[in-house]
Parts: sequence; C-alpha cells; structure tokens
Amino acid sequence: IITYNMMPGIQTAEHPHPGTPYHVHGFPRTAFLPDNQQGNTVLKMMITAFQRRLTFTVGTSLTTGQDDFVVWNGIQHKTKLVENGDGHGYPDMEYLDKVTEELENMGVKQY
Repeated sequence: IITYNMMPGIQTAEHPHPGTPYHVHGFPRTAFLPDNQQGNTVLKMMITAFQRRLTFTVGTSLTTGQDDFVVWNGIQHKTKLVENGDGHGYPDMEYLDKVTEELENMGVKQY
C-alpha cells in the first residue's frame, strides 16, 4: 500500500504560476501494488519517481476543473483493489509491465 499526502504551498519556477499558491484535493491518496517480486520492484521505482518529483505536478484538477492543484503526472496507479470499470483497480494482468515501462520512459530504472 502506498499513501501519498500532499500539503498546499507556493509554486516554484518549475510550476505553471511561480509565486502563487497551489492547492490540494483528495489527499491522502492510496495506491495498491501486489506483494510479489515485480510489485516490490515497481514500489522501489515509484519511490524513486516520487523523490524526483515525477509522481505529481501542478495543473488543472480533473475533479474540480480548477487550476493550480496538485494532480497526477502520468504514472498509472491502481487506487482501488477491485476493478469497477474505471481502470483504476485489479485485476489487471498487464499493469505492472505497463507502469514499469512508463517509469523507465521517465528515466526511472529498475533495481
């Protein structure tokens, strides 16, 4: 289980509106990985991605439609244990391979 907790703050030079506040919505966020060798490898890669500030960015919230919110930055996460048709749950037999490829494309290598 991965839990992300973000706090509001002020945007820096890498964000769309430096010097202005950014907001958070829907935190903490929880994601799930299987407890197996490939899942543990992906977990290490996701930790590296988070440390490199690749997991989230500041942009337009898909939930509220408002600008200057912390949003996902394109790395797929499974946020539900059971699939309900939205693509965010399990089972998904291709997920670990897909997310590994996404992470590698962002420069995060396997250990």
